[in-house]
Amino acid sequence: MLSSLGTRSRIDLHLHTTRSDGAFSPEETLLKCARSGLDIVALTDHDLVNDITPGLRRVDDRDLWVIAGAEISGMHEGTEYHLLVYFPGAVPQRFRALCQQQCEQRAQRYDIAIQTLSVSGLVASDASARAGQRALTRLHLAQGLVTAGHATHIGDAFSRFVGNRAGTVPKLTLPYTEAIRIANECGGLTSWAHPNPDDIERHLSTLVKAGLHGVEALRPTTTRRTRNILRRAAKRHGLFLTGGSDWHGWAGAQVGLFGLQIHEISGFIDALEAA
Repeated sequence: MLSSLGTRSRIDLHLHTTRSDGAFSPEETLLKCARSGLDIVALTDHDLVNDITPGLRRVDDRDLWVIAGAEISGMHEGTEYHLLVYFPGAVPQRFRALCQQQCEQRAQRYDIAIQTLSVSGLVASDASARAGQRALTRLHLAQGLVTAGHATHIGDAFSRFVGNRAGTVPKLTLPYTEAIRIANECGGLTSWAHPNPDDIERHLSTLVKAGLHGVEALRPTTTRRTRNILRRAAKRHGLFLTGGSDWHGWAGAQVGLFGLQIHEISGFIDALEAA
């Protein structure tokens, strides 16, 4: 059980790998997590469940508990939102099928964006992405634009070519409320990833009715004011809190600099162990 690892366990529930837009493989990421002093982690790649077996494992002579997870993208009232989904054990095939479909659509959107941009040097989606085995993101497009010399840096590529306002990447088709429903039916626990206070005010009641379980309120870049707003909103609706670094590993970023303790997310831990 997770709680058996001790109340002082350090936790990060939001990590990315090369299966989507992270810089390190799942195995490398777990090694870095263990060496950084984390005790409980979740690999939450975009629209994809990693093949890492969940549960307690020995990594670099350290116990590390791995929670199966994913960060699913969906649309609600014309805006893209992200949903963190966690499983108490192995991930059901139905949810894996949803992830595969999402990744296949990501590859299609990626290729459409390349055609829309109509610039030299961009490489079309590869076979693994088209087969739904890894998730292509806007970051991959931005990196391609920088490599091909069309943008000076990633931020430049996003602002001029691949950001939401640029309109080059087709919108998602999965409704956010449908993502919540499917995750619930598959036995997953859901948390709204990195919401802002305005969106919480507008949409939380609707998403709770759809079956949302939690809110990701505990992040290294979230201000105290925003954390308090999210805490109060979660409490009003009986939701648990989750948190994580949203670590990708680029530009020398170190995993483990941010870590939660069990008491901060006790509602989530209790729900996961009861599932």
